[in-house]
Amino acid sequence: MSKSKDTPFNQVYAIVQKIPRGKVLTYGEISRLMDKRLSAAAVGWAMRALPAETGKKGQNGQNYPFNSHNVPWHRVINSRGQVSTNNEPNIPSGLQQSLLEAEGIVFDSAGTINLESYLWRARDD
Repeated sequence: MSKSKDTPFNQVYAIVQKIPRGKVLTYGEISRLMDKRLSAAAVGWAMRALPAETGKKGQNGQNYPFNSHNVPWHRVINSRGQVSTNNEPNIPSGLQQSLLEAEGIVFDSAGTINLESYLWRARDD
């Protein structure tokens, strides 16, 4: 595997790609699944750095393998069971919650999900 595919951010994206429809992972849970752990905040930075478009070129001039079209970014939430993207300038407020609701995830009136019901138990798969 090329060095560019082994970066910590790419490891984050590879884990997120495995989250099934209707399930979520927290930033901290993603960290725990990594070979070399990042902080939960660093996982958040990785998600923020995920390219939006396809065809973006990496440092080696090849197409970057991960983008918002092939990494289900919306399935990553905070440890309180809430979305963290409502104040992101490049993501419309409410989009993440809407995408999760379209997958059958139910939010309460405070915008929180039941993590016990929807958290993906990756180690059990």
